[in-house]
Amino acid sequence: MDERNWQIALRVIAFMYFLTIFLILGIVFYRQFFLGQEMSEFEDIAIVMTINSLFLVSALLYFGAIQFQRLKVKSILLIYIGFVLLGFLFTYVKYNVLQSPGLSFEQLFDKLIIIASVSGLIMAFWIVFSVLGKKRVDKELE
Repeated sequence: MDERNWQIALRVIAFMYFLTIFLILGIVFYRQFFLGQEMSEFEDIAIVMTINSLFLVSALLYFGAIQFQRLKVKSILLIYIGFVLLGFLFTYVKYNVLQSPGLSFEQLFDKLIIIASVSGLIMAFWIVFSVLGKKRVDKELE
């Protein structure tokens, strides 16, 4: 394979990978919201998809496909806040709109703490892989 064919193959592989992740996400949503299944019935799929997505972005950062170093601290904080807001909005809709009894304010605040913690861990994980990737690239350039 020459370089052009290799690049085309990589683009096809990446497209199919992202398509697979989004289809699995659709299956999880379908099973949870339309079939009314409990989380325990498809928790394994959700865990695999979450870990897979986490490591995908980490690998992209490490190998330089995403250049995280160009982001400023303000941008990183905005991304973090976006993740927290998106997670909280999804949790609110899931428990207070789609389910009958809903959650109290105290229960929602407990969920917000979990969302903020998990989002912070994900961002820290990505920052570490970004720094390691930058060091790897700098070492290769020497």
